[in-house]
Amino acid sequence: MTDTSSSKYIIELQNVNFVYGEGTPFRSEALVDVSVGIERGTVTGIIGHTGSGKSTLVQLFNGLIKPQSGTVMLDGRDIWADPKKIGEVRFRVGLVFQYPEYQLFEETVRRDIAFGPRNMGLSEDEIERRVSEAMTFVGLDEKLLDASPFELSGGQKRRVAIAGVIAMEPEVLVLDEPAAGLDPMGREEILGGIWSYQRRKRSTVVIVSHSMEDMARFCDRLVVMCGGRVSMTGTCSEIFRHADMLTEIGLDIPQITRLVLALRARGVDIDTDIYTVEQAKAATEQIIKNKRSGSKC
Repeated sequence: MTDTSSSKYIIELQNVNFVYGEGTPFRSEALVDVSVGIERGTVTGIIGHTGSGKSTLVQLFNGLIKPQSGTVMLDGRDIWADPKKIGEVRFRVGLVFQYPEYQLFEETVRRDIAFGPRNMGLSEDEIERRVSEAMTFVGLDEKLLDASPFELSGGQKRRVAIAGVIAMEPEVLVLDEPAAGLDPMGREEILGGIWSYQRRKRSTVVIVSHSMEDMARFCDRLVVMCGGRVSMTGTCSEIFRHADMLTEIGLDIPQITRLVLALRARGVDIDTDIYTVEQAKAATEQIIKNKRSGSKC
């Protein structure tokens, strides 16, 4: 298990257990003795098959649900030490649910994005600044501010919903399957915008996703869930080199990594520690360069 240091992790779970339907015939252990940390200033991906505990885990991060046992800490402090202050935790840790566009309800895009900041008691000038900046981060034209969110495309609605959380300027932004159901261009716009936001703000971002390709491209670190437990944690490189272990728990590796492994098996001298197309391109170009250089000797 990863060493959990308060100075290193902004969110820390220690020996957390969560059960659905306690005391009923439908009792189900969602999380079992989970201890894990989310590093400050990184993009952390949480992966696992359906029912592995991913969504339950992230709902614990901002106190949306409370564990039956164990501790959830934000900046080294138990978020449930004073239940009356749990609302403050939810401003600091913003959670975007899967298909967040279904949560839009205001008459205009402007009012929907401003809803969170207004509940924080901010001045109108500060709210306007945050709304404008959030629109920029998610790649929406400010001409849409006075439009009804229900007249927008599916991808635009999702970006409005994400902007509403970003406008609260949380220290941690948590997104559950933010690109689910979108076409490749929509996925790129959403995930690329989130990545750019994190790099500019130096904030902490957590992304839940089934896509190994997305995780490989946009995440610094990964948490692998299986059966309500943390199976592995580490960098993308550290995780994806365990292809057999991932397969055993119902996951996969990026397609480009699978291709590289196949090339290696056919005798191509290529580094197998590759999990993005960009890395594969660079490695291939180097192989070609080396062959050309060798042919001249």
